[in-house]
Order: sequence, then structure tokens, then C-alpha cells
Amino acid sequence: MQYDVDTYKLEYIEETEQYYISFKDSVENDCRIEISKDIFEAYITSKKSYIKVKNQKDRHEEPGNLTEEDIYIRSIDKEKGTEDKAIANIYKEQLKNAKKALTESQKRRIELNIETGISIRELAKRENVRKNQIEKSITLGLKKLKNFFEN
Repeated sequence: MQYDVDTYKLEYIEETEQYYISFKDSVENDCRIEISKDIFEAYITSKKSYIKVKNQKDRHEEPGNLTEEDIYIRSIDKEKGTEDKAIANIYKEQLKNAKKALTESQKRRIELNIETGISIRELAKRENVRKNQIEKSITLGLKKLKNFFEN
């Protein structure tokens, strides 16, 4: 039986009923030392207690660096329930299917402009085309998406 614990490893060898702790010393040499059953059990108990306390603390304490804005957002943004998550997944799947009707350039431009927030001017500069070409491409793509959802 072997337990990996932080920076050391605890081992129990059933055949010989021996207990070991393995770790790297300050100069990175591997060390393996036989320990008593009591020390082995104390390490295991200590680690379990530490994890239990840490989990309780993480569950019940808020980070001290929350801003007023973070607290406000948490107060209005409630955790989504299973039904809300299922509906969101359905909408995502529908949008994915709708995007199949778009050309590659329409899809790329809509994603960059709307989903990522890159301006039309920046897109035109990146693609080395006129701004109105980007606008026209996005407009046509959005019309295709609108038609998909209306039908």
C-alpha cells in the first residue's frame, strides 16, 4: 500500500509488515526511512485532518479580497440550476448548428467581432480589406442566423 502525500510518500509493505516514508532531501537526494506503525498512522491521520479542515474552511469562508463589485455580482448572479444548464446547452447546440450555414469568413468575423469584441475596423486591418466588406459579411451572416432561428 502506498500513499502520495504532498512532498513525501508513505508505504506499507504487507509481506514484511514494514512502514516507510520516502522524500527528497534539501539537495534532491532520494531518501527512504523505515518508520513505526504509530508514526505511519499519525501521518495519515494528520493529513486527513488537514484536508478536512481545509475543505471546511474553503466551503465556509469567503476570500478576503472580494471587492464591493464582486459581492454585488454574486448577489444578482445566482447559480444556474440543472434545468437552466440544460436549456443553455440546447441553445449552444442550436447555435452551433446554425453556424454551419455561414461561410468560413462570416463565421470567423462574427466570432471575432461579437464573441471576442474585436472592432470591425481592427478586423478590416487584420484581413487587409475595407471596413464595409467586414460589415457586409457580418450583416449577411447575422441574417442567416436570424433566419435559422425563425424557421
